[in-house]
Amino acid sequence: MIVKCLGCAAYYWVYFCYYPAGFNGDSASTLNDAKIIYNALPDHPVDFFKMIFGLHSESDTDPLYEPYFKAIEKWGRADITSDFFLNDNRTPIRINAVIMLFSFGKYAVHALVMLLISFVGQFAFYKALKDYFPKKELLLAAIIFLAPSVLFWTSGVLKEPIAIGLLGLFTYSYFKLIIHQELKLKYMLLFVLSLLMFLIIKPYIIVLLCVPLVLFTIVKRYQIKRVVLFYISSLIIVYGVGILSLKFIFHKDVLNTIVVRQNDFVSLSKGGRFFIKDDKYVRFEYNDTTHFHRVDSIHELYQLNRHSAFMYWNTHNLRDTIYETNNKDTSYFTLRAVCAPSGSAIYMDRLQYSFSSFAKLIPQAFFNVLCKPFFYDSRSILELMASAENLLMVLFFAFCFAFKAKQAPDKNMLLCCLSIVIFSFILIGITTTVTGAIVRYKVPFIPFLLMIPLLYLDMSVFKKIPFVRHLVK
Repeated sequence: MIVKCLGCAAYYWVYFCYYPAGFNGDSASTLNDAKIIYNALPDHPVDFFKMIFGLHSESDTDPLYEPYFKAIEKWGRADITSDFFLNDNRTPIRINAVIMLFSFGKYAVHALVMLLISFVGQFAFYKALKDYFPKKELLLAAIIFLAPSVLFWTSGVLKEPIAIGLLGLFTYSYFKLIIHQELKLKYMLLFVLSLLMFLIIKPYIIVLLCVPLVLFTIVKRYQIKRVVLFYISSLIIVYGVGILSLKFIFHKDVLNTIVVRQNDFVSLSKGGRFFIKDDKYVRFEYNDTTHFHRVDSIHELYQLNRHSAFMYWNTHNLRDTIYETNNKDTSYFTLRAVCAPSGSAIYMDRLQYSFSSFAKLIPQAFFNVLCKPFFYDSRSILELMASAENLLMVLFFAFCFAFKAKQAPDKNMLLCCLSIVIFSFILIGITTTVTGAIVRYKVPFIPFLLMIPLLYLDMSVFKKIPFVRHLVK
């Protein structure tokens, strides 16, 4: 816990002291948004509880929109991605609004609560898996608690501490209920609660986690011999059937959602000025101020200059970029966003809704998440920190395989971890084109990545090192 407090101090220094614009970061904006909800409590307690429990509509005509939601930066609006997965920004805002009942907006109190949530989850995760790493419990704990990205990003007022807390509690309750068959009420409640919270905050994590865990359970229970073949065929069938069922039965197109998210990230990483009118979503270069003019400063309405050139998308089909070379539209547009180009953008082609486009980008996507950033392409202190972590991971892999045990590792656990890492890294890499976002999004999966080489390591090598010999059983 002391180390996590040091991680919290490091996070605070980087985002609130080192960067001049730190107070505009995710932690500060989350607290500012939570404060808007909290401030409703003294005079309008009914509004407060409606916002906390989601007892409102998504419409601009909702009574809560003008006084509250309009001013909340990360509340979000319904779109193709939030239609498929619930908006994952709102729950952290609500949680921090509740914490303000006793924190009174003090950052340190919010950070302490996040530390406790992540610590409990990490400890539960360790308890669930330590039996599968005999004589390696200390290294397993180091992986879970001290991996630099995990330590840093779970020490701020962010979604990551909540996500890592839920990951640990879900895994722990799953192993207790399903693997060890301890059918106790407390484990059942913990399982249901963590599952429901995951579906609201980070639903893709639970999807990527559940399938390999179920396969792990089946292999363990029925002693399946051809484990590799079973995992590969099962993963293809389950994910394939799931995607097709969602598309044709529930009319939820997962692949289209991925395409839209990737295209959004590409656009945002390049920056620009974004305008919208009905179903037309227009982008100009960030430094471009000559091809449009403001006609209403109160409502932020703009007209696009005649004969100007730009790119735009139809909001009902964000996959296809349309290029206008001679504008004749004189209607009014609303300024949706102004985004500076990202300093940590990764060049990737825009994903198209086709098999060939996915197949082309998957290897690059996996490589980006596994290896980037590295020192040669680091442009900030955070990227240098992430580069150092990637180097340490490479050295850890090399060390474990150089001193691997003669006995083969638990193939079931190995394939379970591999499945989680491969699918999560591909999904993150294919939808994310900014290294800063990649580093954060992969945090819940780093323990699974580092458990892979740990399964191979021969612990007897440490007995040859005098100052660590007493730590090895």
